[in-house]
Amino acid sequence: MCRNHPVLEFAYSSNAGLILEVGDVFDPSRVPVGMYVDGQPRPDSDSVTAWWRSRGIPATRDGLRTLLMATGIPSGKELLDRSMGLSLSDQYWVRPAGMDALRWEDLNFFHNDFDERLGKALFTGDSSRIGDVNTPDVTSAGDLPKRWIIRDDGVRTLIKAGRSGQEPDNERIAWKTARLLGIDHVEYRVGKINGARVSACDEMLSDTEELIPAGQIMRIFRKGGYRERRDIWVEACQRLGVDRDTIMHATDDFLFLDFLLRNTDRHYNNFGLIRDVESFAIRPAPIYDSGASLWNGMDPDAMDNGDYRTKPFWTDQWGEEDNAYWQLSLIDDWDRYDLSVLDDVPDIVHEQLSTNQRLSPMLIDRITGLLRGRLPIIRHQRDVAAPHMIGLHPTHGLDDLSPGLQPPDPSNIPDATGPSGPDISLS
Repeated sequence: MCRNHPVLEFAYSSNAGLILEVGDVFDPSRVPVGMYVDGQPRPDSDSVTAWWRSRGIPATRDGLRTLLMATGIPSGKELLDRSMGLSLSDQYWVRPAGMDALRWEDLNFFHNDFDERLGKALFTGDSSRIGDVNTPDVTSAGDLPKRWIIRDDGVRTLIKAGRSGQEPDNERIAWKTARLLGIDHVEYRVGKINGARVSACDEMLSDTEELIPAGQIMRIFRKGGYRERRDIWVEACQRLGVDRDTIMHATDDFLFLDFLLRNTDRHYNNFGLIRDVESFAIRPAPIYDSGASLWNGMDPDAMDNGDYRTKPFWTDQWGEEDNAYWQLSLIDDWDRYDLSVLDDVPDIVHEQLSTNQRLSPMLIDRITGLLRGRLPIIRHQRDVAAPHMIGLHPTHGLDDLSPGLQPPDPSNIPDATGPSGPDISLS
């Protein structure tokens, strides 16, 4: 089901965890992109199985194993199977055969209250009572502890913790920096729950919208070489109805912001498209999940501005090659950015990180000093790209598989922090 629209029917074996058979497809226009086969809304048992499994909590989620052991539930898949697959990330759900009286209006999480005990148990590790499993926490992606809550004003809000303790501040910094640059980014706030630092962001979808992760989009159309992945992404979005300039600008935005803040985790579930399932209007999603920025969790002695491995557009099969500078060279339209405002970013970073008592002043100075050293690198790339920015042909498109921007000599990278030594550490 998609809201109240029947989409398709299938037979499912809960014992095997597999779709045994796909029956009639009633509404091809609303078949989830994650079920497409060969670029078409023609789902088969394998594609529906993969889509259903992808809705569950990943086995790598912090706290999941403890909860399963405490409750006797064998797996996260079992949690999903006990629910109807409702989510706050889209409008799909599974209505059991013979239960035609069930209606989306009475069940969806956008308008109806949900039991928050399971989310709290996953978040805090207190598994004594998990309550109803028909909650949006059963269909939330990602490895970090998180939970959905309903605020007093009715707004659905996602609460997320981190591992290093710096991630919530990085999310806030990314939003502030994006706002300065005119880049669309989900707003994050920082708070504490049971003494742990957390970020909070409000639901970014309306009750008629779905988030389509890039990972689902990338796999449904053409394949290509490793250095073509940006172009494959853009072409796939165009085939789904997004204007080329619009998706190029949105892609430039996350490539720019991620390099500036040294985010290393823009994987294919951390960006995507938002589609209205009633009007079918489609647009890029705002940037979200930027917590793995600013040398997060790194030993201060290992922090530098050399090249490094990052996501999403690898230059090799397994992402083992350093590619951050190459990704920066993929930015197509530098004229959209006022680079003079970059000088304000180190102050934004310093101010926000200074609110985190777990981070020592010396570590914060190290991070902001290195960040200041990234500004001339970005301006240099803008200047290098300027002669190529005539017409609609990117510097590194399908016909140009050159290496891209090469990292500068480390001795030429400004470092305002001075010498780094063993006394730079987390407090």
